[in-house]
Amino acid sequence: MTTITVSNVDKVQVEISSNLLTHLLNSGLLHCGDCKCLNANAKTVIWHALLASSTSLDICNGDENLCA
Repeated sequence: MTTITVSNVDKVQVEISSNLLTHLLNSGLLHCGDCKCLNANAKTVIWHALLASSTSLDICNGDENLCA
């Protein structure tokens, strides 16, 4: 079996649906600092997803999770 080691400096470019992006942001699995816009369309989609996730509050034990 081959083991692949990946360092933290390696980057990949992937395409995901805006619904999945929104889900990942809202769940806290992806943070706004992890996103980088690669073109104008990506910038628009990411901007709207970040805005939507930052305005939807998830209040749990008094904590507010915002992407800001």
